[in-house]
Amino acid sequence: MSGPSIVAIGDSITLGVGDGTQEADGTQGWAALVAQALGARSYRNISDNGVRARHLLADQVPVVLAEDPDIVLGSVGGNDALRGDYDAREIERCVREAIRAMSRPGRRIILVTIDHIGLFELLPGAVRKVMGRRADEVNRALVAAAADTDAILLNGSEMFTSEGKQAWHIDRIHPSPLGHRALAHTALGLVEQDWPAVADVPPPPPAPGLPERAWWLVRKGVPWFFRRSRDLVPQFSRTVVHELLEERRLRHGVHLRA
Repeated sequence: MSGPSIVAIGDSITLGVGDGTQEADGTQGWAALVAQALGARSYRNISDNGVRARHLLADQVPVVLAEDPDIVLGSVGGNDALRGDYDAREIERCVREAIRAMSRPGRRIILVTIDHIGLFELLPGAVRKVMGRRADEVNRALVAAAADTDAILLNGSEMFTSEGKQAWHIDRIHPSPLGHRALAHTALGLVEQDWPAVADVPPPPPAPGLPERAWWLVRKGVPWFFRRSRDLVPQFSRTVVHELLEERRLRHGVHLRA
């Protein structure tokens, strides 16, 4: 029996960012590990950095329909949560439409829910609160989108909790090699009835030492920050300030009415 055909969609988590310090190109990460373990007869990874729910629906679903895979693996929602025009209702609508468009008898669709981003644990409590609330809203939107469909949600938060801090990449935004393998193992368990694994998921490489971490920060981390300081960082800052002010206004209004 030949292995399944697989298409991987979504954002940088499915692209494989964090599975080592090399440039992610879709041949690393949890989705690639699943494809290897299942002996996939074909595997295509069309995920990309920065993809949001709207991009998933408009740009990636048509490719899935053209490829007609047996299994679709993906992740989405994290980039939406970081944006100034964040809208949980848009996430739910776009993901629901994407799932329904991709669904067909016999096809497995697995999407990863997001965790509270580890990077924000290093920031002030008010920031953690805002972003934690957004992560929860994104996950509720994904759950609602998948309701009454055959899509399966892989609980990313549960995985990070069980694996601990070692599940985070250096950037504390993406899974580490250990985290990617935890996702892969869970995904394999979700399809084993139809597609049993034919190979083991390889163990993670040794955790990067100080020289590798320093290299990553110089070559990837700092350039990323300066690139995104023109769009993502200002949006994120405005978002946090707006939500904190709105929260304060609501508390003040409730106090006055009392």
